[in-house]
Amino acid sequence: MASPPFSLGHYVAQLLKDDPPRAKSLCVSLLGDALACHGGAIWLGGIIELLEPLGINERLLRTSVFRLVAQGWLQAERHGRRSLYQLSEQGLRRTAHASQRIYDGPAADWNGDWTLVALPRLGNNGLTERTELRRELEWEGFAMIAPGLFAHPQADAHTAHEILEKLGIPDKVLVLCGRDLAGAGGLPIASLAPQCWNLDTLAAQYHHFSSQLSPLDKLLDHPAAPADAFAARMLLLHTWRRIVLHDPQLPVPMLPEHWPGHAARELCGKIYWKLFDASEQHLNAIAGKDNDRYTPLSKQVYARFGGRPA
Repeated sequence: MASPPFSLGHYVAQLLKDDPPRAKSLCVSLLGDALACHGGAIWLGGIIELLEPLGINERLLRTSVFRLVAQGWLQAERHGRRSLYQLSEQGLRRTAHASQRIYDGPAADWNGDWTLVALPRLGNNGLTERTELRRELEWEGFAMIAPGLFAHPQADAHTAHEILEKLGIPDKVLVLCGRDLAGAGGLPIASLAPQCWNLDTLAAQYHHFSSQLSPLDKLLDHPAAPADAFAARMLLLHTWRRIVLHDPQLPVPMLPEHWPGHAARELCGKIYWKLFDASEQHLNAIAGKDNDRYTPLSKQVYARFGGRPA
């Protein structure tokens, strides 16, 4: 079989040159995509060996891991001169929460209900945590549809309550479930989508993703070396995460016709599964070495991106 004119290794090198990843963000991609489904534990040396080929030096990786420990993502254990890092309960919750956006995507159906977060008037000082609350809600895809009123058509009330508990203000903000009465002459909330969510910028990011990654799909018609496949998988998920975690995940009925996010998600899943087996060989050889907490692959992984192709 003839070799492709441009190898997977060359393509990965070009991606790294065009858009070098940040060390901490790449570590989170590794934890969430590759390690959580194998028990979530790895030696520090394994992290370095897996991610140094992606352009991150050892010093930056050590610093990133220490920060993830400080932020509650990881727990550290000393074993002589070696350090073993394990996803904490908080880290497992965070990765599980992000997984819905990364692998599942927006709901195909919508019953018309909205989750509303309302900030009541609290005197002259107002809510001192208002800026932090707004940032947390917007990260979860909520948009401000009126002063002091945030809305999302898919996020459930549990997500909003978790944010309020995290900020220590569970008794200062109203969380409501509602449905607009546009049929009685009111303005449909859904009509505010283009003003409340920056869908044009998001659409451009999805178009760029498809343009940037589509050559990778063709390259993978040829067998990939495990190390190259793992590097490509990490960069694919890293690039995808940066877009999709800022996507408000509006349900499909609210999205514009021919929404580019659908094609981008399909492409991402197709490439992901082409890389998967070879990348797992590389991961097993490094992360599983001398690591009795490295567990067999969770079967739940095979549901990612709509399910592994037959």
